[in-house]
Amino acid sequence: MERGSRQAKIAPLFLFMSALFWSLAGVFTKTLPWDGVSLAAIRGTVAFFVCLAVLGHINIKITKGKLIIAVCYFTQGLLYIMANKLTTAANATVLENMSPLYIILLNAVLMHTRPSRLEIATCCFLMLGVSLAFAGNMAGGGALGNVLALISALFYAGVFFFSKYTGADSLESLVLGNLLYLLILPYCLVSPSVYGTSPQQWAVTLVFAFLTGAVAWLCFSKGISNTSAIQANFITMMEPIMAPIWTFIFLKEQISPMSFVGCGVVIITLITYNILVTRAARRGEPTA
Repeated sequence: MERGSRQAKIAPLFLFMSALFWSLAGVFTKTLPWDGVSLAAIRGTVAFFVCLAVLGHINIKITKGKLIIAVCYFTQGLLYIMANKLTTAANATVLENMSPLYIILLNAVLMHTRPSRLEIATCCFLMLGVSLAFAGNMAGGGALGNVLALISALFYAGVFFFSKYTGADSLESLVLGNLLYLLILPYCLVSPSVYGTSPQQWAVTLVFAFLTGAVAWLCFSKGISNTSAIQANFITMMEPIMAPIWTFIFLKEQISPMSFVGCGVVIITLITYNILVTRAARRGEPTA
């Protein structure tokens, strides 16, 4: 009992650490000269071996639920890294954290759960924020990067959604998801951006893969098992707040005023939604 209580107390720390490491992805992807697919392939490959070592065995029972989550995890990671290469880190991270909108839609379509008034209002404000972010960053591949980030958000939502309804093992699904990156690893052999990589750049690439691909998701896997979904969602919202700060401090990355306002609308909307849901849950009230 005491051990379970202690794990519950430190679980939020693991979730905060996962958000912290995720938020560094933008700095790494902007610093490294590799293309998005190559970075994602190396990141996933390193994460696969690290997560497999943590799991401690290869006897994974394949289930439909685990495969769905693995595909969602793989696709989310690949598209998110590609988006970071094409748009600002602020846009990529904030738009990727639109996942609550997709979770609401998935609940409505697949579970036939009618959205509450709060959820409908949240969707409206999120769409407003996304529209402003898009309008403020349309040049230089920005529009494509924004689209990839939004698609990534759908699969990010799938990781949460299908984990809840299939009872899949989070660590085993993580291993299977990273295993899929081995399928695109040969692309690194023909990618021009990989040629001429210096030893220092290789070192940075491996650190990027280890921290954002392995450690971050292992922390999340540890924390989510002892934390409510509402609290976990609230804590990991630190990622879209920290990511643009790091890229501004280290890379002096600028975003347009309209994109800044759009990102602000999304972040404030998500934080407000989580606060209201948390308060309602504590009082035992519906959010409708």
